Amino acid sequence: MPPARAARPAPTRPVPTRPVSAGAAHEADAIAVRAARRGGVLGHALRWPTAAALLFCGVLHLPGDLAQPPDPGRLVPLAVALLCLPLGALLAVRDTPAVWRGAAVAALAVVALHIVGGVAFFNPLEGTLGAPYPWAGVAAVLGAGAAAVLAGVALAYRPHRPRTDEEA
Repeated sequence: MPPARAARPAPTRPVPTRPVSAGAAHEADAIAVRAARRGGVLGHALRWPTAAALLFCGVLHLPGDLAQPPDPGRLVPLAVALLCLPLGALLAVRDTPAVWRGAAVAALAVVALHIVGGVAFFNPLEGTLGAPYPWAGVAAVLGAGAAAVLAGVALAYRPHRPRTDEEA
């Protein structure tokens, strides 16, 4: 048997690097300052799944018969729909800490409503688009819980706002 040859490491080449021009660095700083003045845009990747979860919860709570005005006892699901749908759309359009906080509070409110409904034998989806489906209650709670967790993670790991000249 011939002796095994030692593997020779592949030759490494130095990776050419480009120095960052002062103009590009200044432009990046200017973009960060403009974002900070607009209210601290998060630019988080969790924005779209959170918005989708809120919109899903809002659609499940829409009234089943839009031609008939809702009974006073069925205004709670309508309020949930009118809370989740605009906040989900607003989160998809505007990515600010205030919208993220609103989304987290709305999602926690939906979870709390369904927990209270389960304890008090009240069906929060009665008379809604989600009422005919047995999975809708669980899906609404899981969607709202996921939206609350994602909003909390996005708020906890948001980038720090750079200091502007006005704050110094």
